[in-house]
Amino acid sequence: MEKINFIFGIHNHQPLGNFGWVFEEAYNRSYRPFMEILEEFPEMKVNVHFSGPLLEWIEENKPDYLDLLKSLIKRGQIEIVVAGFYEPVLAAIPKEDRLVQIEMLKDYARKLGYDAKGVWLTERVWQPELVKSLREAGIEYVVVDDYHFMSAGLSKEELFWPYYTEDGGEVITVFPIDEKLRYLIPFRPVKKTLEYLESLASDDPSKVAVFHDDGEKFGVWPGTYEWVYEKGWLREFFDTITSNEKINLMTYSEYLNKFTPKGLVYLPIASYFEMSEWSLPAKQAKLFVEFVEGLKKEGKFEKYRVFVRGGIWKNFFFKYPESNFMHKRMLMVSKAVRDNPKARKYILKAQCNDAYWHGVFGGIYLPHLRRAVWENIIKAQRYLKPENKILDVDFDGRKEIMVENEGFIATIKPHYGGSIFELSSKRKAVNYNDVLPRRWEHYHEVPEAATPEEESEEGVASIHELGKQIPEEIKRELAYDWQLRAILQDHFIKPEETLDNYRLVKYHELGDFVNQPYEYKMIENGVKLWREGGVYAEEKIPARVEKKIELTEDGFIAKYRVLLEKPYKALFGVEINLAVHSVMEKPEEFEAKEFEVNDPYGIGKVRIELDREAKIWKFPIKTLSQSEAGWDFIQQGVSYTMLFPIEKELEFTVRFREL
Repeated sequence: MEKINFIFGIHNHQPLGNFGWVFEEAYNRSYRPFMEILEEFPEMKVNVHFSGPLLEWIEENKPDYLDLLKSLIKRGQIEIVVAGFYEPVLAAIPKEDRLVQIEMLKDYARKLGYDAKGVWLTERVWQPELVKSLREAGIEYVVVDDYHFMSAGLSKEELFWPYYTEDGGEVITVFPIDEKLRYLIPFRPVKKTLEYLESLASDDPSKVAVFHDDGEKFGVWPGTYEWVYEKGWLREFFDTITSNEKINLMTYSEYLNKFTPKGLVYLPIASYFEMSEWSLPAKQAKLFVEFVEGLKKEGKFEKYRVFVRGGIWKNFFFKYPESNFMHKRMLMVSKAVRDNPKARKYILKAQCNDAYWHGVFGGIYLPHLRRAVWENIIKAQRYLKPENKILDVDFDGRKEIMVENEGFIATIKPHYGGSIFELSSKRKAVNYNDVLPRRWEHYHEVPEAATPEEESEEGVASIHELGKQIPEEIKRELAYDWQLRAILQDHFIKPEETLDNYRLVKYHELGDFVNQPYEYKMIENGVKLWREGGVYAEEKIPARVEKKIELTEDGFIAKYRVLLEKPYKALFGVEINLAVHSVMEKPEEFEAKEFEVNDPYGIGKVRIELDREAKIWKFPIKTLSQSEAGWDFIQQGVSYTMLFPIEKELEFTVRFREL
């Protein structure tokens, strides 16, 4: 009889820093019911990956669940597939950290009763150099997407077997996940999956179809709990799969014990197909979607899709400078604390992938995920001796100034307005300037993603299939920033300008200081910066801005001197962007010599003090991003701009105090 081998796998993960209620809800709606139903079907086999942050939460909050896993492992129903413990993208962290991350999760698997030999590749981000790291970590196989193989030139018909791949003489087995199964399971009726699997049946005993995807699709994604559990999809699936004579259920290890991979392939740098859209800069991503949809309309997509490639995962470091800066700070500290086990534990946590990128989930747009990364970078750096230095932190070819004392780390970009782009408190383990600007994303205009799914009236929609319109109340408040958001950004503004125009980016910036280079000189405890620029009114009026920034025990002091070559009435504004997460409903305008910021959900309490009264403009910075639930209009922080009238010359002092 013709048969098809079938490997079924799930990947369960919650990012470090996620809210406790999210873990709880995912556990109740997916992780627990899935395994309880699996227990009812002793013939069913599942390959399972749990990430370290999720396992740590389960161990602390639901220890009985670990007993259930141990029981299923003992019965031979589960094969544990590992990854980096804190779910890093392995290609984005140093080799030395890869080995430690994988060994940590292998150790945990041993505690559950399984000696893991396979890796679930986080976000399936593949680089050929991973072969050596994986082999050194004792890994025998790795799970990627069929898209990786197509990108190497293989046809769909060749993707029902694992292959070997090699780098520098080291060889590992790579299994391709079937993309069609990813869109069928669990979103379409069970019979659709059965029909597809039966159509693959062959007299070749080594032919195999692989499904391995997010466990959250089974209960957490919109509409799936009712479909998978209440309407009985999962029970029907397990029952039908285990009783079908044409389908031979296997684990990855069982397959490799019985069959030899098909041959040798060389996979390019790649991830799954959707990632090639998400990782492109917004304008290019829009074109990519248009290109894919155009091919579909012409009926050419399936024929030519092996040649359709977008961006790679590391493009996110180009797309989001904040991600790049965070990532390079992590790499910098990782190298410095490699021989310190206590500090290193924090930096391994800071490698959790979710906050570094963005697709259909919030990712980098979720402040609490970024906050967790920064918290661990700062905690690791606390083990290092404070040191002032000039270096290119983020590898953009331009030097940053890092000023540090026992309480704070300030990273200043002279080439970008001489502003502070990191103000990290060692006491609170927060980066006060962890603020994302408001960016245009391609999906703000493109109603659908470039995905290969087929349309169907049956089942439940995948989140990739949901067309979403921006609500009108969000559209009214939507604005896109022309500058990155930092601390001590210098503005020249018309005296009659309004707060509304300013916050909605409808105002006219008179000066050329916000994002332009300043010259600098290191001083004790800080740096002196200056720029010879201009105010552009009816004509250019030469202007000079000087600022001396010094770290103190409880924050910093900035002393300003502003000079215009000829008289001109304007407002000189100093903007401070802080990672305030307590929701601010409306913008505010007031006059003050000092004011307090109280944010129990993020940065805590701070005070801004001036040596003279100023007009203060205060408004929330809200970004629009897509998520599995639809749209997220998220407060990334709050902008505080202190406005001083100037006609010819101005001097003042700004003091930032941590409370």
